[in-house]
Amino acid sequence: MNETNILIVEDELIIAKNTAKKLEALGYQVTKIVSSGQAAIDYIISDRPNLILMDIAIKGEIDGIETAETIKEIADIPLIFLTAYASDETLERASKTGCYGYLIKPFRDRELQATVKMALSKYQEQSTIQKALQSTVNDYSSHYDDIYKDSLTNLPNKLFLRDLFDYLSSTLGSSVELINQSDSNDVLPIAENRDTQQPPSKLLALFNISLDRLQKVSSFLTKEQQDTLVKEIAQRLRNCLDSFENNGAIVYLEADNYVMMVALDQKQTAQNYGQEIINQLRQAFNVDNQEIFLPTNIGIAFSPLDSTDIEELLEQSQKARDYATSQGGNRCQLFTFAFNIKNSGASESLTMEADLYRALEREELELYYQPKINPKNDSIVGAEALIRWNHPAMGRITADKFIPLAEENGLIRPISEWIMHCACKQMNEWHNAGFDYLRIAVNLSGFQFRQSDLFHQITQILFKTSLNPHYLELELTETILVENIKTNIQRLNLLKKLGIQIALDDFGTGYSSLGYLQQFPFNILKIDSCFIRNIDSNKVNAVITKNTIEMAHQLGLKVVAEGVETKAELNYLRQCQCDEIQGFLYSRPLAAKEFQKLIMNNTSLPLQRV
Repeated sequence: MNETNILIVEDELIIAKNTAKKLEALGYQVTKIVSSGQAAIDYIISDRPNLILMDIAIKGEIDGIETAETIKEIADIPLIFLTAYASDETLERASKTGCYGYLIKPFRDRELQATVKMALSKYQEQSTIQKALQSTVNDYSSHYDDIYKDSLTNLPNKLFLRDLFDYLSSTLGSSVELINQSDSNDVLPIAENRDTQQPPSKLLALFNISLDRLQKVSSFLTKEQQDTLVKEIAQRLRNCLDSFENNGAIVYLEADNYVMMVALDQKQTAQNYGQEIINQLRQAFNVDNQEIFLPTNIGIAFSPLDSTDIEELLEQSQKARDYATSQGGNRCQLFTFAFNIKNSGASESLTMEADLYRALEREELELYYQPKINPKNDSIVGAEALIRWNHPAMGRITADKFIPLAEENGLIRPISEWIMHCACKQMNEWHNAGFDYLRIAVNLSGFQFRQSDLFHQITQILFKTSLNPHYLELELTETILVENIKTNIQRLNLLKKLGIQIALDDFGTGYSSLGYLQQFPFNILKIDSCFIRNIDSNKVNAVITKNTIEMAHQLGLKVVAEGVETKAELNYLRQCQCDEIQGFLYSRPLAAKEFQKLIMNNTSLPLQRV
């Protein structure tokens, strides 16, 4: 019997059982058959099959394509779609999930065998490439001439950037070509012409890293001290790349500017890596017993999603980096099309604005709710509201893709008001349904917080939705608050007098968070996910988090930990008496109907991942 374990997601039980019978006859093991997308997600969280066969048109809240997108965020598992139809629109949506093949129902035994074999072969090839690539790059780089190397840091310089990029891109792309090199008799007709539709299953992330103030600091140092500082910067970047256990290279552009290229499976991983780089570089550099701090900003662009040209990727990543700098520093920003608005023609700008206006008019905006959990008993105590845009052409778009555009074009006000109204209205409905203990957290953008009539807006929304203000939490980042401290303290005090809870979001990622805790009327402290990751094994993160929780409790603040993904992280936070938890360990953000089912069926929430 083949050791390959297969999950079948199919709501027609007869078809599912017949497919399972065929697979078992071919020597595979079918470990589970489920009939809905949510059931598949629940199974993936606790178990890891080697392959998934997913019906695109499964009944329920989410279809097969949406289910595949969610599974991809949880685990790297090859997936084959089953479908009774193959419209261009459906295939385009499906191709964006990085699937490994299609089967048109009804399919023959030979087609099933060939497609499964091809998917597993392709996945194995990609895994092999990923493991071997870093050593290959190192070997390749060891032979380049000194003209392509920075003499001080021993890193490749910008003359070698294009060669490294082309090499990394071509190596990643080789796995994509497997399907095109296969014998056409062994694959489905639908897969034979997939070379222009199917995106590479791996991304090459380009991190544009800038160390602010290095030039200014260097003016106070001797040449020897400057060299020592730059060498330490380069070494920390190398350490970061090693810790990622991924494929990539670092290139020296200037003493205060570096490019890191890393092979990844999804964009969120790049965001996490970017924050880790910032965490490493923001720690004090010690040069002749003198502590030096260098704020860092990172912009990230992706090949092939954003571009396949290195020059364009550099330009895109720089735009993202400049935006991060404008938001206060020590930030990581993914490139988004909104950054092109300033340089685009009036027609494109107006089109994007019209899309956002239509999003409000046509009710394309939707709030998702991520549960907030009491770790003592795993009970749901509230939720954070997160906006999504169900774009008619581009599918579901997360906030980081369109909120910058809204801020540029003045649409942030109506969108922010819609978010606040929708979240409060929904929470009041849940209160009326018997869940009157739940609280709702809403993020305030800098633009929204700076509005002179903010207090009036919020009081009107609370009045219209009948939500008790004690159940509303407003989350703000340190960057928003530092622009005009005296005025901002007054604004927060007004809101707090209503009974609204004030939360400091992303604690630890700003400049002087400890100082602000003493000045602002906070109720809640949210520890950024970068400090929670691997907290059970990362001693630095463990100490920072433990001390932060103890300090916050001494100041009378409640503590929320974001980004909890493992049981080990949860256990440590329980030991530290953290008040609330958010993260995929319990649940991803859910649509309102899914969240309501959750609170109706569970007094406590089972762990999703260990």
